[in-house]
Amino acid sequence: MAITQAMTTSFKAELMLAMHDFRSTAQGTTKDTFKIALYTASASIDANTTAYTATNEVTGTNYTAGGNTLVNGGVTASNNSSSAGTGFTTFSNTTWTNATITARGALIYNSTPSSNNTSNVLPTNPSVAVLDFGSDKISTAGDFIIVFPTSNNTSAIIRIA
Repeated sequence: MAITQAMTTSFKAELMLAMHDFRSTAQGTTKDTFKIALYTASASIDANTTAYTATNEVTGTNYTAGGNTLVNGGVTASNNSSSAGTGFTTFSNTTWTNATITARGALIYNSTPSSNNTSNVLPTNPSVAVLDFGSDKISTAGDFIIVFPTSNNTSAIIRIA
């Protein structure tokens, strides 16, 4: 079993089918809900993960299956010479308060995919990205916090150049 950090392959294809709407409320009234679920070291999630799964998801005090809802920062396009025309988005940090959990990685997924695609067949909870923490991260009756990188063309959690 392994957790391998990646933007999932299915997510890349689903972008072409307009299934993921990363606009923030300020950018428009339509947006999807993205969530983050935490996983144990026994999980097997990687670029081939197509959807959220409860298999080897963490359990513990103040953790609910399916994880936290993320606050999306919206979409930005950077067209300056150093960014080579990069589109990016990121999320606000998220916290499980007073939690007792051990996690090795996480899965960002879309719990409300858009129906803008041509097939009108929507996957259930399609994956976006796998995060590998590098080792087990533990909270014992404390805050478990995911800190997302700065939202810019070189650091945002999701960047397309």
